Amino acid sequence: MWPQHRVFLPTKVKIPMKQPQLTDTLFDDFLQELPADFQEQAYELQAFARARKIRSPLQLLQLVLLYCGQDLSLRSCAGEVAKLQGYLSDTAVTKRLAACVVWIKSLLKRVFGLDKQINNGSLNFIVIDGSTVQEPGAKETTYRLHVAIDLMSLTLREVNVTTDKVGESLDHYQLTAGDVALVDRGYNQPKSLVPLIDRGGHVVLRYNPHSMTLYERCNEPKVLKSIGNSAYAI
Repeated sequence: MWPQHRVFLPTKVKIPMKQPQLTDTLFDDFLQELPADFQEQAYELQAFARARKIRSPLQLLQLVLLYCGQDLSLRSCAGEVAKLQGYLSDTAVTKRLAACVVWIKSLLKRVFGLDKQINNGSLNFIVIDGSTVQEPGAKETTYRLHVAIDLMSLTLREVNVTTDKVGESLDHYQLTAGDVALVDRGYNQPKSLVPLIDRGGHVVLRYNPHSMTLYERCNEPKVLKSIGNSAYAI
């Protein structure tokens, strides 16, 4: 006979979802800089639709930081997710990241106040830098990327791919009058800076006195005086 009080176990046991793991103590401080509704925005801008292996917009943001901040490969990002939530393919990571573009751009504009800036069309601020690509199994750099990003719209303006033998230079970009190139010390090259300035462009760079000597014009026409390393680095 069956006992008078029977207990039936459910066929599916609900297991509480794991809370997002903070991989760094600085992550809490980072979150404080974001708009209060950043997670709600992930839903509104369709970056996050439903919880699967990525359980929340917070975990999705961590995935973005692993790829864009810590520069992990797609496969390594998938491995980090697998440690906590189970298998996730690198293809799935790619799709997740692609869906975040509008969301991340919106957050950046609000954090840096770019959404409040008025563009009158007179100047275009272009952030320029180079990076390298190393193919799987390669022991040295395979390609070099030359990237230009419009600072106000946060969109790619140019991407050029060269061999690793080609260095950084403004000559890789189609810069015109009204463009303001924001570059680092690797671009202290008068042969590429001067032509841009002559075309009506502008340059903001981190000055390297060991790569480029500055001069000031003296009272006498066509006479220049070297000011060498006395210039302040930006």
